[in-house]
Amino acid sequence: MIKTLPAFAAYIVQLLLLSFLATYSLTAQETEDEKTLRVFIFAGQSNMVGSDSRVSDIKRFPPFAGLEQPQANVKFSYCIGRENNSRSEGWVELQPVNNIVGPELSFVRKVTQNIKAPIAIIKCAAGGTHLGGDWNPDDPSGFKMYPLAFDLVKSSLAELDEEKIAYRIEGLMWHQGENDMFEEEYMANYGKNLKNFVAKWRRDLNAPELKF
Repeated sequence: MIKTLPAFAAYIVQLLLLSFLATYSLTAQETEDEKTLRVFIFAGQSNMVGSDSRVSDIKRFPPFAGLEQPQANVKFSYCIGRENNSRSEGWVELQPVNNIVGPELSFVRKVTQNIKAPIAIIKCAAGGTHLGGDWNPDDPSGFKMYPLAFDLVKSSLAELDEEKIAYRIEGLMWHQGENDMFEEEYMANYGKNLKNFVAKWRRDLNAPELKF
């Protein structure tokens, strides 16, 4: 038994070394993944815009204190509104646009409390738009929001590629629906149109598992 101890000890050391290397590799992968930019797409109508909210009202709601300030550590690319839309023309710091408190502001605050990875928001929204028309990926009408949003996403991601920033699209936040109630055809086909909308985003972004 005594003669076998050195061999046994060597075996234990080997196991510990293998365990350490595996743990180190996993930790390295996790550390690298924490550097990957998490991209969230925001799209919809007036509620997604944040219409009827005002930065000056934040002081009345303590949980939202500080959201009026730019968040330098969060990338933001946007196109908001219809005819005279507001555009970031590239990536900027996350901040209120046109004195409006959009849902992305509090969303980012919550997410950054739960993950270490950097975050980016791409937002395209306009009040009074329809899924059956403006946001229709097959035959957009009106303000043609689907192609507008898709072009914004593609150009924003292209900038990240040019800067060699590793990123991952985490999901698309969709906040819309009211305006389709006022068009009988749109209202009756909202479920079908929404299913098609989701499918086309996944296809066009080559992201079959894109979360909504």
